[in-house]
Amino acid sequence: MLKSKITLGIPRVLNMYENFPFWRTLFENCGFEVILSPETTMSLYQSGVGSVMSENICFPAKVVHGHILSLIQMKVDRIFYPIVTKEDADFQDANNSFNCPVVSGYAEVIRSAIDPEKNFGIPFDKPVINFIDKKTLKSQCRKYLMEFGIDKKTFNQAFDNAILAREDFLEKLIVPQKEILKKALESGELVFVVAGRPYHADPLIHQKVGQILSDLGVHALTDDVFRKMEQVNDGAGFKNLNIVSQWSYPNRVINTALEVAKLPNNVQMIQLNSFGCGPDSFFMEETGEILRHADKNHTVLKIDEIASPGSIRLRLRSLIESLKANG
Repeated sequence: MLKSKITLGIPRVLNMYENFPFWRTLFENCGFEVILSPETTMSLYQSGVGSVMSENICFPAKVVHGHILSLIQMKVDRIFYPIVTKEDADFQDANNSFNCPVVSGYAEVIRSAIDPEKNFGIPFDKPVINFIDKKTLKSQCRKYLMEFGIDKKTFNQAFDNAILAREDFLEKLIVPQKEILKKALESGELVFVVAGRPYHADPLIHQKVGQILSDLGVHALTDDVFRKMEQVNDGAGFKNLNIVSQWSYPNRVINTALEVAKLPNNVQMIQLNSFGCGPDSFFMEETGEILRHADKNHTVLKIDEIASPGSIRLRLRSLIESLKANG
């Protein structure tokens, strides 16, 4: 355990929307006090735009700057923002599970643009981490925590608990949605599977898409509903794509399209897209082809930096009414 308490600030951004349960459990079990930056607001986002180094970067990346500044203002002892090259492998037939360069490397951008240690005296920790292999993950976490004098026994227990916390988080995310989908398939109720990125859960980014769908009287699920399921080699999987399935989050979108294409017409897909997203520029066409071959709609919502979700509500209402009218 730590000899003295250290407050470790973690930004509520990008892949942290999925990996935070792991990190919080790991660090708290080692004696750290974990501080998560607040939910994104327009004022928080605007506080960091002065340090954004590229206008054409995606909006989820732009909000990172505000979150780092918020942790600095909270006077945390250190900021932890790892370089995560690969996420867990969700699909056995996919080529790989890389994070896109923005997600994996944005800690380096923050170091250059804000440099919390040089400009504010707050150490900025960005170890290289890989979630695809548990043995490597453990080694990388151990290497980082050795700097704080964490003994091996404490670390091993903390790491095991962190793995369990991650698995529990995914189970709570996936299992209830599978049950909703099962009941909807039996009843014929309209279901929309909203596919995107974990960080599209950010309230400023997703523009209340899930809430709007619920208000309009349909079920709204996320692409997580199709994760961790046994893949069937039916000639329509990842091995038959026109693209290389190497990106973790786009792979989930493609998998959603493949699964929705197999289901009755009451199950439809909506793809959330961030302006400036490089991988989406070519994955989107593949997603559309998969759905069109199954006579399904390919609805894409470009959601970033919109002042009002009114236009999204109008489009979703029109989509739902059109599907109901066509039976």
